[in-house]
Amino acid sequence: MSDLNLKRHNRRTFLKYAGASALALSVSSLGPWVQAQGPILIGMANPLSTFFGEAAEKALRLGISQINAGGGMMGRPLDLIVSDSAGRADQAGLAIQDLSNRGAQFLTGLFFSEELVGTIPTIPVVRKIFLGTGASTPAATIQTSRDYNNYKFFFRVGPINSYLILQAAVTFARGFLEGGLKWNSIVLFAEDAAWTKAITDGFPTLLAAFGSKLQVADTIRYAEDTTDFTSLYSRAVNAMQGRVGGLFTVMAHTGTRPTAQWATQRVPLPYVGINVQAQDGRFDQLTQGAAESVVTLTTGAKAPITGKTVPFVDAFESFSFKPEVAVPSYNAFSSYDALLMLKEAVEKAGVLPDNEANTDLIIQQLEQFGVRGPDGKPGNLFEGTTGKLGFYERGEKPVTPLAADQDFPHDVRYGSGLAEGLWIQYQGGEQKVIFPPNLATAGFVLPPWLR
Repeated sequence: MSDLNLKRHNRRTFLKYAGASALALSVSSLGPWVQAQGPILIGMANPLSTFFGEAAEKALRLGISQINAGGGMMGRPLDLIVSDSAGRADQAGLAIQDLSNRGAQFLTGLFFSEELVGTIPTIPVVRKIFLGTGASTPAATIQTSRDYNNYKFFFRVGPINSYLILQAAVTFARGFLEGGLKWNSIVLFAEDAAWTKAITDGFPTLLAAFGSKLQVADTIRYAEDTTDFTSLYSRAVNAMQGRVGGLFTVMAHTGTRPTAQWATQRVPLPYVGINVQAQDGRFDQLTQGAAESVVTLTTGAKAPITGKTVPFVDAFESFSFKPEVAVPSYNAFSSYDALLMLKEAVEKAGVLPDNEANTDLIIQQLEQFGVRGPDGKPGNLFEGTTGKLGFYERGEKPVTPLAADQDFPHDVRYGSGLAEGLWIQYQGGEQKVIFPPNLATAGFVLPPWLR
């Protein structure tokens, strides 16, 4: 990964681009005593004009309203400030700096992995606890492993990292597609983005490691600005001649255009996999009615993952902020969980992050979620909407067979009953859970033209 060119993004380079901020001066000149009189500020950076930015903001505002109704955090109310990361690496780092300058005591958000990569140089500059809730690249937690003192501030509450997403995908492929539907082959159909590379590169290896006989007939990676998918779908159909299976999608930044063309062209292959745009409750409208039978991995849905999941979905739908955003996205679930985990950690620490020593006390409490006991099993798990949540520890290996010698401190734990994820399918305009079996609300259906 060539250290993600981190050496090029040192403190001096970052500050050159960030510039001297008059706002930072005005905030810092108030001093900690004056700042302490106001609410505790949560700073969210996300692409604000997207469904995922709107859903994350709605989840945080819902959580803040609930926390404030219950007495706040450490007896003080919470408030939310936001900054637009705009889906760009350069803008994301500036958004984090902007939130810090405006007095945010805790940071959260980011949707695109490219945003998180662009923010990595900023983390040791602002030195504030940052709860990631949308980007899956393992780059940030790998950096925590390499330089703990400067990157200890970052925790990923969700989603699971890209390597673990691959494990979840292979578990689904082996257990459901191969074991249940009797598929023998898939075509990987992925957008050419940073987060998808570990998945497409490692899929065949991990299938074999898990004892699967499912074959990857072809791997198609397409540019994100692709407008016509006709030739790519023809290539996939040709690769699947004489085989039983379908397309396994790996897409987040794109999704609507390839899905719409898949349906328009009546491609004779089911459309399953990871299609993040399909989490948008308006996906069927955005794809001109093409959503029927599309399958995607998600972090949460209206299913009894824990006792908190369905109440959160119901509260999210009825909450007054942005009523048109009625279905929570995966990063909305994670944003809500991050806020509640943070509250518990802060109150156990008994301090606010008004200096690095106090910040360290809160970090230590966050690190207690999922800490292993003498039997090696994680304990002290936090019940979130997406599962029982905890973090991997420093030096804990192996986390994934794809990077057996790498630890991922502060990444959310993956596994049954933990942050496991679930697979939903559009059926009759609704999102139905089809996997894992204990949470399934429906069986699998084929596209209308294959029934």
